[in-house]
Amino acid sequence: MENKLKIIFLDRNTVGPFELKDIFSKYGEYTEFNLTNDDDVASYLKDYDVVILNRIKLGKKEFEKAKHLKLVLLTGTGFNHIDLVAAKEHGVSIANVAGYSTNSVSQLTMTFLLNELTKVEKLSQKVKENKWNELSINMDNYYHVDTEDKILGILGYGNIGQKVAEYAKSFGMKVMVAKIPGRKYTDNSDDRYDLDEVLEKCDIFSIHAPLTDLTKNLINLDRMKKMKKSAIILNLGRGPIINEEDLYYALKNNIIASAATDVMTTEPPKNDCKLLELDNFTVTPHLAWKSQKSLERLFAAIENNLNLFLENKLIGVESK
Repeated sequence: MENKLKIIFLDRNTVGPFELKDIFSKYGEYTEFNLTNDDDVASYLKDYDVVILNRIKLGKKEFEKAKHLKLVLLTGTGFNHIDLVAAKEHGVSIANVAGYSTNSVSQLTMTFLLNELTKVEKLSQKVKENKWNELSINMDNYYHVDTEDKILGILGYGNIGQKVAEYAKSFGMKVMVAKIPGRKYTDNSDDRYDLDEVLEKCDIFSIHAPLTDLTKNLINLDRMKKMKKSAIILNLGRGPIINEEDLYYALKNNIIASAATDVMTTEPPKNDCKLLELDNFTVTPHLAWKSQKSLERLFAAIENNLNLFLENKLIGVESK
């Protein structure tokens, strides 16, 4: 590898107005694009040594055309959009970043949780529609639900899950950590509960797990039917962990009370996505990780990954 690298950021717009040229130009020629998965991504890779990306998918076709590619720097933790087997076959290292957005994702989780219990968003809209007096007289649909003694179920108990539990306990909530069915646990397993038991007992169920074969479609209609009719689902993990057709049916038919998510199976969702029609469904555009402090930590870690690679010390993500 020459000292002067050719580096390309495929979906630069995903990280917002954060200055990057000064960081990566130190290592050679740095180029930015705002591509999507609908573009011919492979055609952009043939001359580059290092690729930076957030959500662009890289599969066998892309790696075959990237003759000079040696390193993919992910601007995030998840790597389910990368074909790790194909990357290994073509001698390409994949490096992700973990732990940089723990605080920001946890903060949005609690924002969702409190908004679902207090209906701030909906109350504000009603006031703007000149319904102040109507709301004051008839609060049946919008009364506050206290956090005190409510049970928060958590799926995925890494840094984010643990931080959410800490926040929840400060609000007087009780926490139950769910086991992912089929996964072996070597830590304090006695502190975890079977998923079905957590679903049956919790008032709010918060998802912070990665997308794997064990978690895909894990929360389906059968499991939602085990929950209280007043239950709320929050998803800050990955969209496909919840079966979205089942979620629509559960929300539409009052099997559960509401859901709020920062992630979806298809991002952005298609115009005919039925979930977007529902009043008891709240969605934000996959931005939980994107605070100013998170971005600062993220790109410091990405530059560190690049330097580790140049020093032949990068471990990176391995296919299993």
